[in-house]
Amino acid sequence: MLYGLVHVSAGGKAQKISLKKDRISAEQFFSEIRKQIGYSTFYSGFMLDREYLDNINFKNTPLDDVLSQVTLSKGWHYEIDDKTIILHKLDRAVQQQYILQGIIKDRQGKRISGASIYVLGSNKAVVSNELGRFGISVSGEERLRVVFIGYRDEYITVHGKKDIEIVLQESPAEIEEVQIVSTGYQSFDRRKFTGAATTLKASEAERSGIPDVSRMLEGQVAGVSVQNVSATFGAAPKIRVRGSTSITGDNKPLWVVDGVVLEDVVNVSNDQLATGDVSTLQGSSVAGLNPDDIETFQVLKDAAATAMYGARAMNGVILITTKKGKRGPTVVNYTGNFTTYLKPTYAEYDIMNSYDQISVLAELERKGLIDFAMFKNMPSSGPYGKLAEGLVTWKDGRPLIDNTVEGRGKFLNKFIYANTDWFDLLFKNSLMTDHSLNMSGGGENSTFYFSTSYLRDNGWSIADNANRYTFNARGSTQINDKLQIGLIGNASIRDQRAPGTLNQVSDDVYGAVSRDFDINPFSYAMNTSRIVRAYDEHQNLEFNTMNYAPFNIIHELENNYVDLKMVDVKVQGDLQYKLPCNVVYDFIGSYRYMNSLNQHRIYDDSNFAEAYRAGTAYGVRGENSTIAGANRFLYRDPSNPTALPVSVMPYGGMYIKNTNTLKSFYFRNSLNWEYDFGKNYLRFFAAQELRYLDRITDDFRGYGIQYDRGGTPFIDPNSIKREVEGSQNYFGINPFYDRFIAVMSSANYSYDSKYQIALTGRMDGSNQLGSSKNARWLPTWNISGSWNIDQEKFMDDQSFFNTLTLRGTYGLTASMGAAKNSNLWLNSTSTKRFDRNTIEPSLTIQYLANNDLTWEKQYEANLGLESTFLSRRFNLVVDMYDRKGFDLIGGFYTSAIDGEYYKVANHANMKSQGIEVLFKAQAIRGNNFNWTIQLTNAFNKTRITRMINKPNIWSLVETIGGAKENYPQRGLFSIDFAKLDEMKGIPNYINDRGEVSSDIYLQSIVTDFLKYEGPVDPTYTGGLFNTFKYKDFSLGVLLTYSAGNKVRMTPRYKINYSDLNAYSYDFIERFMLPFETLAPSIPDMRSVNTTPAVTYNVYNYSTRRVADGSFVRMKQITLGYTLPKRIVQRAKLKNVSLHAVANNPFLIYTDKALNGQDPEFYGSGGVALPIPKQYTLSIKATL
Repeated sequence: MLYGLVHVSAGGKAQKISLKKDRISAEQFFSEIRKQIGYSTFYSGFMLDREYLDNINFKNTPLDDVLSQVTLSKGWHYEIDDKTIILHKLDRAVQQQYILQGIIKDRQGKRISGASIYVLGSNKAVVSNELGRFGISVSGEERLRVVFIGYRDEYITVHGKKDIEIVLQESPAEIEEVQIVSTGYQSFDRRKFTGAATTLKASEAERSGIPDVSRMLEGQVAGVSVQNVSATFGAAPKIRVRGSTSITGDNKPLWVVDGVVLEDVVNVSNDQLATGDVSTLQGSSVAGLNPDDIETFQVLKDAAATAMYGARAMNGVILITTKKGKRGPTVVNYTGNFTTYLKPTYAEYDIMNSYDQISVLAELERKGLIDFAMFKNMPSSGPYGKLAEGLVTWKDGRPLIDNTVEGRGKFLNKFIYANTDWFDLLFKNSLMTDHSLNMSGGGENSTFYFSTSYLRDNGWSIADNANRYTFNARGSTQINDKLQIGLIGNASIRDQRAPGTLNQVSDDVYGAVSRDFDINPFSYAMNTSRIVRAYDEHQNLEFNTMNYAPFNIIHELENNYVDLKMVDVKVQGDLQYKLPCNVVYDFIGSYRYMNSLNQHRIYDDSNFAEAYRAGTAYGVRGENSTIAGANRFLYRDPSNPTALPVSVMPYGGMYIKNTNTLKSFYFRNSLNWEYDFGKNYLRFFAAQELRYLDRITDDFRGYGIQYDRGGTPFIDPNSIKREVEGSQNYFGINPFYDRFIAVMSSANYSYDSKYQIALTGRMDGSNQLGSSKNARWLPTWNISGSWNIDQEKFMDDQSFFNTLTLRGTYGLTASMGAAKNSNLWLNSTSTKRFDRNTIEPSLTIQYLANNDLTWEKQYEANLGLESTFLSRRFNLVVDMYDRKGFDLIGGFYTSAIDGEYYKVANHANMKSQGIEVLFKAQAIRGNNFNWTIQLTNAFNKTRITRMINKPNIWSLVETIGGAKENYPQRGLFSIDFAKLDEMKGIPNYINDRGEVSSDIYLQSIVTDFLKYEGPVDPTYTGGLFNTFKYKDFSLGVLLTYSAGNKVRMTPRYKINYSDLNAYSYDFIERFMLPFETLAPSIPDMRSVNTTPAVTYNVYNYSTRRVADGSFVRMKQITLGYTLPKRIVQRAKLKNVSLHAVANNPFLIYTDKALNGQDPEFYGSGGVALPIPKQYTLSIKATL
């Protein structure tokens, strides 16, 4: 409980009161104040109409003096918040003491407002008001500590005094307000904190129109890299704090909300985020948080800052603190964001128009690659397939299309100038609305905060949309001067639709990354020829052929989609009890339940479903033995190998369901003791925590679901036979049980606010690791210190530096790693036998038990320098760090003597170094105009120093890069392009034997011949944020940049081309005549049959297809205006502001070789979409 005058607005001094009464009720007294100056009164715990005031005589007396005299005489306590006087009545125990009245001054006699006065050994504290005055309840023998920025701490013993005057001595090294650093376990005065941490107010990082709070960190925190590998709602960006720490682990920071770790319902690693698989929609831990509920972000970077998180802190910690209520009248706030997306346009990308595309197809026809007789049986075809069908389809005694140059030309003419704008058809300038409402307030002993929000995203494409609801309630009650309890309850509900998708498949034989039935709107627009039409001349949907079945993208998106439903509920309670001798006991407990349901609905007449029937009697085009023999989606009975394949889904569609459920309990008990004695400050902390987590996944795949008949299934026994014979389970349950316990302690010492030292130790244990004691239990530790140089006497005579702090850290951190083979891992399967009558269930060994499987660990040293200078207008923070990771987990091949040819174990080491710079400056500081600059920049490099595994060629040249000893955690390698064949234009390369060849064996583990291009992840990242304020107007401009990495250009080349494929303009400059050295040729019929299938795919992963990944992006432009109070108050409101925001409006710089390809986006299809250009109108109002 606070006593005295905690806060007084500037108006408390400026407002004057005149009133003379011999006796007046308190209610009439405060009513008179309202009449004179418009201040209302809020009170609790007593009735004003029953309280009387005597001998009131004020004439032009400042309001503060009036209230001080009246309230102290009655044993009341008051505050002033805006134009509200808040009254509280002190309890009887306090009234039995007396009110020590005092005044705080400097050496010149100037009164000091805002000084903090503490009663040592208790929780009593007040702040001096605008006149430097204070009042605090004492018994007469207490010792006071007075603290104010810019002055030295002063210690005073009361000795029964009733009035006191305290003079503070200036200390030029002190700066601005006291900054508090929270680790989620403890809170520290910034000047006594020894770790590397960055505090970011949510109001400063606000990204109106961006619903995922993790993207608010982009460009705002030095050392935090945010890569937008997918912008689909729910998909997390690729976030790394100080780069990578693991070779196979997720490398994601630990998210902590209000002191409790936020567990993922589905653990999606940073590398998996780029796949576009449907699981990435659940990749963001914080997608269910309402940005308007966040107070601050705290990014903990080094071993000292993250020490309390022990074996979970190797990747850094991002701590979110949500808003809480404040004492006073109820305040209601509303925020509304109205966002529109801009459609992509072909002007941004390297895609041929329909006229140029026809010229390429004409060459295909000349080279014999278009055989009209075979088009009927081709798996995919467009206009040329229709042409082929028209040539052989007769009506009234003649073909629908004459097989002459003129006849074919007449038919194709309508496609030459079609120039279909797929971006216009598949994307929308749609509207996303986000409404948030919160109210907060509180009385003398309790506070509350309630909020709710609703987000409706109509979707950037016609295939996606999302609804999100959030609810949050937080309350805190001070039971007495020793006991305080709090309760937090929050929930979020998400209902989302996305295009139907299967998982991405990487083929290391032919060198291609593919996805069956990929209908991602962006990928389709990028990869589909503009000669293909969505509608015919009569505005009916026009179908082409894909997977041997009719296909129209608009029709398919309506009949093949994923519905995602997520429910996330958390209840959290906390308790604080003040024990004797300055010991404080804290308890936090939470329960969280999360359920995620993915339902992939594939309707009867979708291309997906029809592909499972194509070539059979159940197919749209009837029985066709040629198609049946080639259709890989049909079932081939191993007991009758000469029979034609059959459909496992003659009727109906498919239903693929995946459910993820998470239940977690978390409990923490802690004791904290701190004491000031003279110039010495000492603090001890000890805690124990327990985590109990169950994560259960179940999946089901059903064939023959007849959606038009109420979902009744038509079950063909062959569907189950095929699953069993292929050792594929059509249903399954995968439970995961995590039990985790930890104990920890820390000690902090500070001398004279100059020298600080901190020691931390923690012991973690988990059932996920090997059974041996050394493997399952891990002690982590840290030692750190800081030196506030500005407090030294030799700094007294200088005026340049206001603060100057040097700090250092060395410690051991750890992480769980990706392996799960601490116990024997068996898979249920069936024997692979020719005769199905002899097939029987069997068990296979996935992994043998690794009793020594242990934590991934890292030693980290950090040296930091923090300073403010030139009257605190400039702030500079520099951190340098060196990391040595060891026992990193990875897989490697063995001789399989024990039956396990591929093992997963702790076998790798990695080093990383980096430097981070944060620079802030108040460039212009005036009465009406202010300009603030913030520059963040970070450099990070990694090198694998030991790794047993030998990667193959394909794993290193893939778009996401690979791990290899003596190279970065993810390095991009390329196959060295040698030349084009002089006569055929076929690409040739330097192979693993040093020979020039058109054939590359991608599974070879001989990789030294590959050319190292550079790291996949940027080595330089940062942002530049400028804020301009002029009276009621504000302008914010945020630029982000990254550099030092390489990206793989979008794969364009292959050995077989279809008239459905979109071509790059590189094809205009393709090889056509002998000895040309342009892009590879389009192979003719002869070379198609003699050229290895891998040859053209490999060109996509050669030295010719690499670009610089550096970019500078205009991330956000915000123009704001705060309405004048005289206008707002007419509407009975306190404050209204409007903001116009442009998010991701343009790239300032990127490598021209990318030809419009976004350097952050992998174009992986599935559910992944690039970051769109967005424009938002934001309205904020306080009632």
